[in-house]
Amino acid sequence: MLLRDLLDVVVDGCQQVVRLHVEGRSTAQGKPPAWLERAAAFEVVGLYEGSTVLVLEAPALAQVAPQRLVQSDAVETIDHGRSSLDLLEESLRDAIAGRTESDAFDDRLIRTFERFSRALHHGIEVVELGDEAPIRIDAESIEALGRLRRAIPPDQHVRVAGKLDVLRLSDRMFTTILASGARLRGVAGHGVDLSSLGELWGQDVVVTGVAKFRLSGSLLRIEAERIERANDRDLSLWSAEPRPIFGVLDERALRQSQGPRSGISAVFGQLAGVETDEDIIEALDRLS
Repeated sequence: MLLRDLLDVVVDGCQQVVRLHVEGRSTAQGKPPAWLERAAAFEVVGLYEGSTVLVLEAPALAQVAPQRLVQSDAVETIDHGRSSLDLLEESLRDAIAGRTESDAFDDRLIRTFERFSRALHHGIEVVELGDEAPIRIDAESIEALGRLRRAIPPDQHVRVAGKLDVLRLSDRMFTTILASGARLRGVAGHGVDLSSLGELWGQDVVVTGVAKFRLSGSLLRIEAERIERANDRDLSLWSAEPRPIFGVLDERALRQSQGPRSGISAVFGQLAGVETDEDIIEALDRLS
């Protein structure tokens, strides 16, 4: 049970970190594509008793998905000599450290990392990942991951206008360039007809969808619901990079004790309550 729970997290985590680095999103609807399964594959090459040491090996990304990496507009940020396990370690290290501008994790990937808590339910006090300077995952780390996920600004609906610069049919990813020169990445939802977007490549478009943010509040990606040709009004209104409007809700701020002059007590007992039914009916008749 312990090894199953650990390996389940590693399998899902490896697929998600590779997808996040290549496509800018850690999850997508449907079955994972074949290239992703190859890129995220690893082998258990050793299992030692005592402290339950697992030795895992994974091939370099360039060996298993070279063509897919070449097609990615994020290729410059990926070292082809690294493996999915290397990316997993980087993402987990950034998440536990709470690095605000990191592109190595999003909220869905953090939820996967929080599943390491299942190993702790088997009586394990700490899980270490990595050879040199291993990452320690214990109860404190799991709590830190939960706080990190809750601290990420919530998703919000946005409109953004800019030039459609990149459009990939294989995974529905696109890039727009704003008037400021900022490049925003996004993924077109299944409600977007990609066949109609070919004529918009290199043109000004307005994107409507859901923005997902980094911990710092900068935009991570847009999950587009519509992509349409922009007019002058769109460019004047929606050319700025979206920023979070709503802050993170602190549930503790809602839990306030009630006194004799606050909460329900401030309402109950304040009305005289001496009106009869006849008085109320008469008052309603006057209002009607």
